[in-house]
Amino acid sequence: MPKFYKILLLVLIIGNIIESSAQGLRFLNPTDSIDGRTSYVVFKGKRPVFTQQLNISFDLQMPRVDEVGYLLHLIDEKRGVNYNLFYDGRGHDWFEFNEEGKTTLFRSHFDKKALLDKGWVKFSLCLDLDRKKILMTIDGKQTQAQVDNLPAVLSPMIVFGRYDYLIEVPSATIKNLHIQGGGATDYFFPLSQSRSNDVYDQNQRKVGHVDNPYWVINDCYHWQKLVSMHFSNNAGANFHPKRHLFYGYTRDTLFIYNADNHDILYRAFSAACPVDINLGMNFIDTRSDRLYTYEVFKYDRLEDRPRDEPSIASLDLNTFEWTPESYDQLPTQLHHHGNILDTLRNRFCIFGGFGSMLYFRNLNIYDIKEHRWEEAKTLKTCTPRYFTSLGIDSQCRYAYIFGGMGNESGNQSVGRRYLYDLYQVDLENYSTKLLWSLERGKQQNTVPVRNMFIMGNYFYTLCYPEALSESHLRLCRYSLADGSMEMLGDSIPIQSDKIATNANIYYDPIVDKFYVCVQEFTDDIASTITLYSIQLPVLSDAEFARVSKLPIDTKLIYIGITLFAMFAAALFYLYYRRCKQKKLVRYNEKLDVQVAESRANAIYLFGNFTAFDRKNKDISYLFTDKLRELTCLLFWYNKRGGISSKLIGTMLWGDKPADKVKNSRSVIMNHLRKVLEEIDGIELAYVDGFYQFIIKKPFYCDYLDYEHQVMTETYTEQSLLSILRRGKFLQSQNMPTLDQFKSETERVMSPIILRLMKRTYANSELKLTLYLTEVMLYIDPYHIEAFSYQMKALKRLGKVYEAQDISRAFHEEYIKAFGEDFTNS
Repeated sequence: MPKFYKILLLVLIIGNIIESSAQGLRFLNPTDSIDGRTSYVVFKGKRPVFTQQLNISFDLQMPRVDEVGYLLHLIDEKRGVNYNLFYDGRGHDWFEFNEEGKTTLFRSHFDKKALLDKGWVKFSLCLDLDRKKILMTIDGKQTQAQVDNLPAVLSPMIVFGRYDYLIEVPSATIKNLHIQGGGATDYFFPLSQSRSNDVYDQNQRKVGHVDNPYWVINDCYHWQKLVSMHFSNNAGANFHPKRHLFYGYTRDTLFIYNADNHDILYRAFSAACPVDINLGMNFIDTRSDRLYTYEVFKYDRLEDRPRDEPSIASLDLNTFEWTPESYDQLPTQLHHHGNILDTLRNRFCIFGGFGSMLYFRNLNIYDIKEHRWEEAKTLKTCTPRYFTSLGIDSQCRYAYIFGGMGNESGNQSVGRRYLYDLYQVDLENYSTKLLWSLERGKQQNTVPVRNMFIMGNYFYTLCYPEALSESHLRLCRYSLADGSMEMLGDSIPIQSDKIATNANIYYDPIVDKFYVCVQEFTDDIASTITLYSIQLPVLSDAEFARVSKLPIDTKLIYIGITLFAMFAAALFYLYYRRCKQKKLVRYNEKLDVQVAESRANAIYLFGNFTAFDRKNKDISYLFTDKLRELTCLLFWYNKRGGISSKLIGTMLWGDKPADKVKNSRSVIMNHLRKVLEEIDGIELAYVDGFYQFIIKKPFYCDYLDYEHQVMTETYTEQSLLSILRRGKFLQSQNMPTLDQFKSETERVMSPIILRLMKRTYANSELKLTLYLTEVMLYIDPYHIEAFSYQMKALKRLGKVYEAQDISRAFHEEYIKAFGEDFTNS
């Protein structure tokens, strides 16, 4: 492959493939539609031939539900090969490699939970055609079988998912499909597309076809709505990442949603929750598998609270029994506070919030083991706020406080401002450090949700414009170092009219997903809880737009490159030719032709009749009209041996008596001889009854020069134009006796001028072309072809306005002469 092509392909590949974890093709298996199940044919057109061996490897993410089905099929009808790979994840947990309709070649058991916890596992299948063996490796565990009837050569149809009558399909996901054979046979399919039934290899070639695909990369941009449930009583909800379960609850009912298989379970508590749930705030301690629900404040006077009503209670997620934990309450309500669970110190912490017309900057700490709220820690360097977000690092060393609304005084009546700052709190000594503070300028103001997740050098949280009734949540990734932010994924709708409306974000490291729980209140009691999920790495708008562009088939790339190269070459050629032509035009513009200066001892017939004596003095005035007429006739007949005296008399004085003709002829001949005495090299002679000129050097006549060049074909454009540019032949001689002389001369001249005109135009000798068109228009003022070349030459020389003036005049004269305009075809 040419180096240029390789570089272009590399750019295209890098531009279309993002992190491998964002790739994948998931198989759909709707129970109500066989036709809706996924079928992926790896080689749609001509199938490659494999010798020595056939290796198929890919990354596999197994279904998180109990399913069975066919994962892979290998069919080579010509060689009698028909294998399938069957998956059973219903508790048997094995892969089975079968010879279709005949026998099971081998079976490999696996630890489903262990593989699910890993997420992606390596899978490979090797058909050793030389040794007659088939080997299967799953996450490093190898199983093999001896297959004596394995052919030496294979050209199989490779199909994933549904094939023919084998319609059971597991909802597995594959990516990074690699198919190799002996020699140079090597194919790699990232499966990183976001759409299309066509499947492309790493070189962007359209190779395979898939029906009913589910391209996993879409899950990295679009939030999936999982479930929505309505509660008529006060409720709360939370997510258990180790169990992949959502728990929603009221005082008497528990709702459980399984994020793996989407099962929903409702159950009533044997004993109601002892906490009188109001806002439904809560947290889950995954170490003890307990859900804690809490209300920070309810009674203005503690004596009004019933003795058996705790403020905090925990639910055992195994037995589903409630246990009162604490009867303490904080001094005031704290709407929209942030919260974290400090598992290192066994504490639950909340920060900020709004209540009693005040904003707060207290860090309130609940000791889980001691079942009590500790004395609040006031973070004086931090602005009092609510709608704030709280996060904790993986080592439980630092807490982070981000954003919100508030003011320095903490008094609501002073007003509030939006905050875009990040504080770091040391959880050992509660020292607080401002890491950065941002100005949003004219951008729309937003607030974060209660919690965030610290991942590496970034934290993730959800932000939304809470001042809008119909608002939307966006996932934001902020740099811990400088606060640079990028919005990721599309949006989640949220109706934010009620102050109790809230949202929380959760992270499941096993499936590498963010989950979001949105709780929207319609009044102070009833609410709707909606769950969403999105796959990591979450893509920005720009990244998703980029991966949504379908890869370009390399054949089209090659064709495009070839066409581009041809087009570029053509442009270069045209540019080179134009430059050359311009250079030639500039050069040929120098090929000017000047009308030869008058010389001594000369008579000129082109243009006005002109004569010069031996001193180069213009003696044209000595030639009367009759004398000029006679001189022209003598030049015309000179090549014929002269003109008879009788013919001269007839042509010049045909209407006079013979005696007067004779007398006039004698007088004019003497007059001509006398004038010619002023010119060297020409004299009038009378030989054998014919008058003729005897010519020798240094005499010159332009007509004789022209006639000699034409007769001997020794002319050039310059040599002719130096003569013809003086003007029309016999321009001022309008005697009828000279009409034949004129017409005969112009008849011979016209084709020569036309030929030279075309040649000079083709050679870009445009000035010469213009001179020749002028000569042609001397002969025929309405010569359309000459006019056309005149226009083209002027335009190529950039003389557009001059061309317009000449064109206008030509059309006007043409209409006057013929009564209508012409059509220039």
